[in-house]
Amino acid sequence: MAKILFISDNLVNEGLGIMCLSSYLKRNGHDVQLFLLSEFKGSEGLLRSIRKTKPDIIGFSVMTPQASQFWTVTKVIKESFNNLKIIWGGPHCMFTPEHVITNDAVDIICTGEGEEALLTLMNRLDANSDFDDIQSLWKKKGREWIKNEVGRLEENLDKYPFPDRELYFNKYWILRNFGVKRFMTQRGCPFDCSYCFEPSFKELYKNKGTFIRRHSVEYVMNEIKDIVGRYPANSIHFSDDTFNLNKNWLEDFLVRYKKEIKLPFTCNVNVLLCDEEMVVKMKDAGCNGVVFGLESGVERIRMNLLNKKITDRQYVEAARLLRKHKLTFVNNIIYGFPNETLEDTVESVRFNNSLRPYGIRPCILKIYKGTKLAKFVVANNLYEAVGEFTYKALDSNNQHESIKNMMWAGNVFVKLPFLVPFAKRILSSSISKFFKPLVLLNHWQDMWFYKVSLWQSSIYFWHSRKLFMKGLGGTQVDKYRKIQNEACIDK
Repeated sequence: MAKILFISDNLVNEGLGIMCLSSYLKRNGHDVQLFLLSEFKGSEGLLRSIRKTKPDIIGFSVMTPQASQFWTVTKVIKESFNNLKIIWGGPHCMFTPEHVITNDAVDIICTGEGEEALLTLMNRLDANSDFDDIQSLWKKKGREWIKNEVGRLEENLDKYPFPDRELYFNKYWILRNFGVKRFMTQRGCPFDCSYCFEPSFKELYKNKGTFIRRHSVEYVMNEIKDIVGRYPANSIHFSDDTFNLNKNWLEDFLVRYKKEIKLPFTCNVNVLLCDEEMVVKMKDAGCNGVVFGLESGVERIRMNLLNKKITDRQYVEAARLLRKHKLTFVNNIIYGFPNETLEDTVESVRFNNSLRPYGIRPCILKIYKGTKLAKFVVANNLYEAVGEFTYKALDSNNQHESIKNMMWAGNVFVKLPFLVPFAKRILSSSISKFFKPLVLLNHWQDMWFYKVSLWQSSIYFWHSRKLFMKGLGGTQVDKYRKIQNEACIDK
């Protein structure tokens, strides 16, 4: 049968998307291999291993922050193996396929969910037959591209086998022995936050089937039992965008989880769906922490720019319920919005602190092309430069460089709130650059939040230290082209 070699880039997390594709291909008789670029010190080692593996096709699952690195690796591979087919898939290909096709080393692009498209492709490769017409795939033919539309969404997720964790765990002991095991129970999100890819994903699949889909409780329970029965697991994290989306499903799941799993778990929630009854049931079932998106503590930014329609009052009430029932929570917060000032940043800090979270996960805004936010900032002249992947937010007040210090200072202000009155002075100080190593507080916080041992955290951190220090998005340095000043006026 045909053989595919997936190439990924780091040890921070096993790739759930790749694992889902792998298990489906293997169940249908195909061979799947995986390399992480961190295995190799240079391209020669990678090329030797590819030569030894003899794949029929090489696959990359690409998020936009990975595009530059994978772009170079793809070209190196193609130069040595000109007849070897290379396929790109993942979010970057779904939303910016016209960018991907400018890389002449890429032969095929998957522009949607990949299970059915990739299986059909592997079957055609195995039969040595043509694959010009496969839905959700773009194929290069000569100097042109055949651009097939996406296929329909698979509504019965239970038809797919459990993700192929062995692909990672049998090869990478760090991931196998890591105490936190991650699971996804659903696909799709009903909310339309402008900075997120989900609204564009919904538009891509308009009239192509049910968008929000979830595994049955039985499927998820069996998957968890399978993994915790074979691998070390101290806790579970549910990586769904909104784990508390369906109350009836969640109630059924929590009853069984409490009886049959009995491990502490964490999850991502939407505060609009956090009623007291559900918070009590989650706590009783073993939930010891939740993560939710605050994004900005400035309500007008959150509501108008990010299209996150949650009021300050609703956040305050949700935080009160979580604290009342002793559920730890961490907030995702973004900084560096168009024309954000230090006053805005301090206002965001103050509101976040009023919620009394365990900590925050700070990040600097990246306005990715293909998102609703990108369209909004272009339409309203809220950007000052355009890059290969992103737009640079307008900074009329020249304060964004100071605001970037929130990456290390954010959790300092949470843990030491008496410093907040001095926040503007701290962020804009010329000596603030010497405090950048304090970004490690973010990872120390996660260690305690997820109940990971110091030993495991240290090993985990060391093997992916560059990514931890800069963040996945931070590793991508975009090449910006300045636009005309008259186009930068904030309307």
